[in-house]
Amino acid sequence: MKKSKTYCNPLSVADVKSGRWLDTSLTNTDPRDFNDYRSISDPSVIYHDGKWIMYPSYSVAYVSEDFVHWKHVDIGVSDLRYSPAVVEFRGKWYLAGHGMTEMYVADSPLGPFELCGHITDANGNRKVTLDGCFLADGDRLYFYWCEMEDGGSKVEYRTGTVGVELDPEKPWQMLGEPVRINEFNPEQVWQRMGAYNQNERMGWIEGQWMQKIGDRYYLLYSGCGTEHSTYANGVMYSDEGPLSGFKPQKRHDPLTSKRTGLMRGAGHGCIVEGPDNTLWTFYTCIFNYNHMFERRIGMDPLGIGDNGELYCAEVTETPQYAPGIRKNPEAGNGTGWLPLTFMQRPTATSHAPGRDPLYASDESVLTWWQPSDGDNEPAITFRLGDKTKYEIHSVRIIWRDINMETLDGIYPGAFQYVVEYAPTPDMDKWDILIDASENEDDLCIDYRETEPVFAYSVRLRILGAPEGITPGLVSLTAFGNCIKEG
Repeated sequence: MKKSKTYCNPLSVADVKSGRWLDTSLTNTDPRDFNDYRSISDPSVIYHDGKWIMYPSYSVAYVSEDFVHWKHVDIGVSDLRYSPAVVEFRGKWYLAGHGMTEMYVADSPLGPFELCGHITDANGNRKVTLDGCFLADGDRLYFYWCEMEDGGSKVEYRTGTVGVELDPEKPWQMLGEPVRINEFNPEQVWQRMGAYNQNERMGWIEGQWMQKIGDRYYLLYSGCGTEHSTYANGVMYSDEGPLSGFKPQKRHDPLTSKRTGLMRGAGHGCIVEGPDNTLWTFYTCIFNYNHMFERRIGMDPLGIGDNGELYCAEVTETPQYAPGIRKNPEAGNGTGWLPLTFMQRPTATSHAPGRDPLYASDESVLTWWQPSDGDNEPAITFRLGDKTKYEIHSVRIIWRDINMETLDGIYPGAFQYVVEYAPTPDMDKWDILIDASENEDDLCIDYRETEPVFAYSVRLRILGAPEGITPGLVSLTAFGNCIKEG
């Protein structure tokens, strides 16, 4: 297998955990009301000592040395609920979570983290915060979170961003009263609640992340609701200071937004300074089939325009170059490899009722192909062209763990499979493109770069699945280009 220099959204993250235990507890729903599922979202990411470290909701943390392969690691704290906040300050690393008062400290970003105190207001009372984030600004430390606004009894909810300076000697202690620096603005259509931003009276401002670049303070925040395709990230900035003078960007607001395709929604995330002085943004995208908070993570490069505004050229779902490959990824980071299998009407050895092969090629995370019971070696074939061949460079597989039920001891795990290609149009010969027949990596999204091959067809053969799990294929996407002959 070729060593990857590319990645593809949604990110291929190992060992994504069940989302049920957290989502049901925080949305007051019965875990037996819907099927179990996996979820990862709301990433806080740092680039430290040549490693990318991601602290997402549901489980922390994940590490990547190449920005392509992410592995789960034990940092001593497994549960920070939603949107973990992380910061390095005075040689120590601090962590906090959503709806919690606990704050943790370690000598390393990978821990082990230990409890150091409880977040308290200026009067010493414990303070519960939502979607918090830190900013270390020289020898001063700040904390930001979202709070409900008083919209009156006839408004369901409105939130805004507040911030406060923390005691540098006791970082869990607030020094003064929080100040509001951002609030829901119905004139900003993308902030309105709803799949079409139709509710002008409601807005859920959340997902704070403060980044200082030069002398300017950038507040990244999300709006409209994580369950909607309209989920997006916006930016406000201030040249006054970390607690005042914030105004919205004029040209790039929202910063990230995507309403169609496999990658829908691009909210709640962070900004990271990567190698070679590049900027990257991570964000949350929606997968909400089983539960409205079922989610995954994506990322793309950022740039700074002549006017000092942040911009993201595109929210992508095709192969992109990993950080460190291109000098200016914000100017264009795509490989040029195109999806070859979407709507190619695949055929399969079998399918369960209502789970036709077409659903593995329809650009939707809400549908999937599922083999019928008793199909001991299910296979699905995508015909790329009768007289036209294509050069394949990479493959992305998105799985669904059918029958996953952690309450009953049925857990997800690794799938074993082989991806083959037909080098001739009559498909009388199949060669191996990806041999994952002994795969042990638990990847619900499995992206692999390959040695380039010429193909007329692609076939997936499923050889194994975790005990009790039936494999569902949300999407198999081969990426490449048409070979122009004659």
